[in-house]
Amino acid sequence: MDGDRSPKPIIPEKRWGDDVEQLRAQERALNSDLRVAKKRVKAGGSFNAAFWAQSVAAEEVTLKRAQVERKISLGMFKGTEAEWEKTEEAKRLFEEIRSREVTRKLARKRQEDLEEISKGRTLRASFMKLFTTSKMGLGIADTGAGKRDRSAQTKFRADMVERYGAQHPEESFIWCPIFGQWLSAEGVTAAHLFAWMHGQDTMDGVFGKTSEPELFSPRNGLLIASVIEKYFDDGKLVIVPDLPERPQVAELLGWLTGEVREYKIRIIDMTWDKLDRQPLPESPLRYRDLDGRKLQFRTSFRPAARYLYFHYCLQVLRRAWRLNQDKTADVYLRDDMGKPFWGTPGRYLPKNMLLTLVEELGHDYKHLLKGASCRNGEEDLLLGVATAQIKSKATRRRTLRDLGFGDEIYLDDSESDSDSEDDDGDDDEVGC
Repeated sequence: MDGDRSPKPIIPEKRWGDDVEQLRAQERALNSDLRVAKKRVKAGGSFNAAFWAQSVAAEEVTLKRAQVERKISLGMFKGTEAEWEKTEEAKRLFEEIRSREVTRKLARKRQEDLEEISKGRTLRASFMKLFTTSKMGLGIADTGAGKRDRSAQTKFRADMVERYGAQHPEESFIWCPIFGQWLSAEGVTAAHLFAWMHGQDTMDGVFGKTSEPELFSPRNGLLIASVIEKYFDDGKLVIVPDLPERPQVAELLGWLTGEVREYKIRIIDMTWDKLDRQPLPESPLRYRDLDGRKLQFRTSFRPAARYLYFHYCLQVLRRAWRLNQDKTADVYLRDDMGKPFWGTPGRYLPKNMLLTLVEELGHDYKHLLKGASCRNGEEDLLLGVATAQIKSKATRRRTLRDLGFGDEIYLDDSESDSDSEDDDGDDDEVGC
């Protein structure tokens, strides 16, 4: 009888150690298919349903390639699958695969919505503008800010040096608030919190317009040691309010309403293989020693809380995806008392965008909604921005690999090729 049948046995996926060459042939074929698929992703004036259908097809090929890369990596690994899953390479592949799946889903949704429009059904105006005039958020082709404006990046760094008081009075050293010490100017990077690659239009779509554009404002950046910056957007660490584990109401209100807000570093990946390494050869400080370390600024100027919260949410997503949606991922985002690292409420990001993010992550991450504002925008935009950023980093790593370099070689994402102090109804007040 059916009720007496034993559960169907779970058959482990075949290890591909003997078939790596076959898989590499599949990878080469998919690379060829991808070149063809990308050529077909052309807007032709407006981003219509056909454009998004072509985008879905391109993402499907890219996803298949990432899945083949996962099999190659696992097949070449000398150890068990459980051990492989703990490696940095496995985490990056898990993250890329999920980002491709999400991008495909979002592109398909836009295709279906535009097909509904063609049948005479309508969407609200903000959807129409997004679908017919922009690829905002998904990074399907050449989206976002376009080619880097070196003069804008140079000014961005100079403005931050001035506002943060980061220039040594006698030497050419620059102050790093994470290490709390002077470093060589070449060893300090002007890092964006909301990445420049997304462009000002996307920034406005997420946060709302400000009186002055803030993509290259000091409010959207930090001057930090390059050895830290290369892990700053890697799901390893976050910057959160500097509050005790059990803050009193007065302490919370003091932080929320104070003129100067203090922050600290929290490590969110306690499986990171570099935790016991020294980032600076002249200092005994290890990466794990940064956990709980207060940022030391030399002036009262601080980055906007909303951009720090965006960075926090993105690293939460990266961490979850890197753990392959392991249910323990949320444990790393809480203090010893079980409270979220960023536990202060505020109006940082639109509620409907955060809801979409929480739906992707799961119920355990509902604490992210404490940072919700009353403003609504394109509900998928925040998730789309996150996936575009993750995919961009995966592409750079693949380029390095194809050139014969390892992951220790770093392509600087922040410095390659008038700040606003007014509040603009800023992100940081509680309530609506």
